[in-house]
Amino acid sequence: MKIIIIGAGISGLSTYLHLRKHLPSHHTITIYESHQPSALPSLSTPSPPTPLTVDTLSSSTALVGGGLGISPNGMRILRDLDPALHDTVCAQGFPAEHFVFKGANGWTLGMQKTSDRNVRGEGEKEEVCISSSRHGLWERLRDTVGEGVVVYKKVMSIERDVGRDVVLVRLLDREGNEEVDEADLVIGADGVKSVVRIALFGDDEKFKPKYTGQSGVGGFLNDSIPDFVAKNKAMVFTFGGNGFFGYSSAAPVTSQCVMWWSTFETPTLQTSKNIDPVAIKAEMLERHKHWKDPILHDIVQKAEVQSIYPTWVLDELPHWGEKGIVLVGDAAHAMDPTTGQGASQALEDSKTLALLLAKTLAEVTEEHDAQKEGEAVSVSIKLFHQIRSPRISRIVDRGKKIAGSKANVGVVAEYMMYIFLWLMMKYPSIGKFLSAPDDAEFGG
Repeated sequence: MKIIIIGAGISGLSTYLHLRKHLPSHHTITIYESHQPSALPSLSTPSPPTPLTVDTLSSSTALVGGGLGISPNGMRILRDLDPALHDTVCAQGFPAEHFVFKGANGWTLGMQKTSDRNVRGEGEKEEVCISSSRHGLWERLRDTVGEGVVVYKKVMSIERDVGRDVVLVRLLDREGNEEVDEADLVIGADGVKSVVRIALFGDDEKFKPKYTGQSGVGGFLNDSIPDFVAKNKAMVFTFGGNGFFGYSSAAPVTSQCVMWWSTFETPTLQTSKNIDPVAIKAEMLERHKHWKDPILHDIVQKAEVQSIYPTWVLDELPHWGEKGIVLVGDAAHAMDPTTGQGASQALEDSKTLALLLAKTLAEVTEEHDAQKEGEAVSVSIKLFHQIRSPRISRIVDRGKKIAGSKANVGVVAEYMMYIFLWLMMKYPSIGKFLSAPDDAEFGG
């Protein structure tokens, strides 16, 4: 069977690795990526002042800027996939053992352990959240995949050849030459602006991503890690009436790489032709000038805006695939960053799909029986959605409840937010009732 993965971001690379681990070697797997990976000379070196557009920031699955937290559930997936890969991801990142929640007025609202120890069996190693640059995780996955697997050609469209029961992938190479490849299974790991999703649902607006009215901004500083972060092994989240700001380390403390991120509201961003990092920095200075955290002020003064990501979300799709086409990661369920689960859910998707394909294809007794393999693929795709969709829906719902904490609100709403967050930290049972299912389900 021939498999084509569209997209060489975190989702696409991890899907390849899981398929290679669980499927027999006679199945061929190719990854097509439309965008050459961006260069990142240094985490602490500002990007060149080239014009940025919403399209360039939203379309590529191979973007390497920005930071993320890999939750314990995601780290468990990496450990199961390849212990060596897991260890290299840990080694390049920062073990954020605590989430610290603060208010812009200087209050510390609570501290939460990220360890999954309470759901580990006897003798099992615990995981904590790993704070990392996106590039750090992506690069370790890419190195594990190896050279010659990712083919850099622009994917123009996906369509089915019903007569031959294959999926056609129309491509454009760097010289502008068109070509067509075909596969028995196409996996869309091509992000929120997925071309593969269009093949499944067409141009219907209700199946297209929607801009939330907010964008994420962030960057890295070559500076000493704040003592509070280093001593508490903390990732700090600060909420205020006019926005949000977070910071941690993106690498081992000795590397002196401070990671920061924030949000800004731009309801008309979709029509913006250019995004000006200098203007965003000025807005950030103004927005946070009355906030009471001295660490935050120091970071904002020194910061250069290196990464800008418009936040897109998808309404729940009726299915994630059929007839030899399936979606994974953001292509299937782009969620608000407040969930803290984007990368980890992509990793869960890739493992689940690979295990299902391995199980159903193992029941095909004759090698290269195209009809039986096609039936096995269809069963896997259906089960994949049935298994994963309820979990994704619960995480998305949790994110929606928290997302409002990053929006601009009045003074009364601001202090109600502080009380809400304090209750969540002080009395977990109340937090569970008000906000989300058991934290253990989401890996701490």
